[in-house]
Amino acid sequence: MRKKDKTNKFYLAAKLIVLWLLGGYVPFAAQTINRAGISPGTFPGSSGRTPSYPMGGTAEQVKELARKQALQQMNYHPPVIPPSDPRLLSQAITTEHYNQQQELAALLQKVRSAESSRRVSFSYYKSAEFAAKTQPYTDALLHLKEQLAGKRRLSVSDAYFYIEYAHGNTYLSKKEYDRLLKESTGFIKEWLSQNGYSLKDNEALHLGIQKFLSDTLTIKSPLVETNRVAEKKITHFPFFYDYDDFAGEKDYRNYFVTKCLATGSGQCNSLPALYNAFAQQLGAKSYLSFVPLHSLVKYPDKNGKIHNYEATSNWKISDKWYQDNMFISTQAKQSKIYLDTLNYRQIVANCALDLAIGYMKKHGIADAEFVNECIETAAPYFPKDNNIYIYFIISEKLAFMLERELYKNNIRDLKEIDRYPQTAMLHRALLENEAIIKKLGWQKQPPGLYNRMMEEHEFKGRKQAEKNINGKEKRHLFIESF
Repeated sequence: MRKKDKTNKFYLAAKLIVLWLLGGYVPFAAQTINRAGISPGTFPGSSGRTPSYPMGGTAEQVKELARKQALQQMNYHPPVIPPSDPRLLSQAITTEHYNQQQELAALLQKVRSAESSRRVSFSYYKSAEFAAKTQPYTDALLHLKEQLAGKRRLSVSDAYFYIEYAHGNTYLSKKEYDRLLKESTGFIKEWLSQNGYSLKDNEALHLGIQKFLSDTLTIKSPLVETNRVAEKKITHFPFFYDYDDFAGEKDYRNYFVTKCLATGSGQCNSLPALYNAFAQQLGAKSYLSFVPLHSLVKYPDKNGKIHNYEATSNWKISDKWYQDNMFISTQAKQSKIYLDTLNYRQIVANCALDLAIGYMKKHGIADAEFVNECIETAAPYFPKDNNIYIYFIISEKLAFMLERELYKNNIRDLKEIDRYPQTAMLHRALLENEAIIKKLGWQKQPPGLYNRMMEEHEFKGRKQAEKNINGKEKRHLFIESF
């Protein structure tokens, strides 16, 4: 299905908005879909009809209409403005309270499912056995602290390695990891030099990284033999997006930079992280930035203007696009929970939060001391108190603690939470933290949109499997020829 009609291209682009939300769209994705024989009607929830556009409408009007129709098909409804009528406002508050209770119940159920298989005596968390089991996490946090305190060289790549090493069974040893990083940055420098770019030009350095990740590149290298000087060619093949378990639900390592570098495949967490690891080693100025369920790279040009780069798809996109299409509220942009610029030191600090998340995934909240220490390590480097992931982790921690108290007191009805001082206190703390999250401008993704994201990525994963593309096997992306 390759239609020449421009309106159909706009329609397809609007339908593929969902792929951006977890970084899955690549420039050739539309061609891949077309070769699979998919028409607009085969997308879940699609009518199959080509939308009608106003005759003589401007390009902006056509784009806006396409966006609105895509949102409508994804069951998106704009936030409701509270009514001014006191009676209706009371009803709205009651509804909001009910929704809070439903959300709390769902969160506690999620925590209960995770905790049920690892309920132990609280004293176990002070035991030598548990200390030995969690020592890699303790070591990783110490490494991050020493970097942030200036006792070690500030290194994004090292920060990522050690928090991944704490989880265990990394795709690469530290020696292999360092060698591949050095080989990659050396190749980028040589390609830039051979193509006439200055290694002191920040934009050129970023171009080199972008070409390295997304294109097949070749450089020439001298080869000295016993009786003559010859020349060899070194070719590097591009990275690709790995749709198979992109969320790391089956294997948490699918989030990892070590996995991305070892296999040449990654997703919206690992590819931007690897990009910034390259950038720091090349001496480029670069930033990490977050949007809902996604991360991207930002970098300045020679005039100081900040550019956005999608490491998952080799596209450059404006802040406005992210705001319009990824449901970032004006308040979220103003508070800078999204689309902010995290420098290298802040990236290392944020790794402490990643470490806490990995710890909770493997060991739960335990006695909460380690998770608290991770938060306390990261927080000072975000003086505006606007790292949204700190508040997400606090909510998760409080939910774990509340569930534990509910279990201990055999409370099954949430209406009884306030009967016990400890559960009442934890409940209030959780609600207060959730209020901070909303005040910062965070808002839920529309349910229909999230479901569409999942369906689209699952579809892509099946296509990847059908083509026998394995994103879990170690691959060497460098090939030498003579």
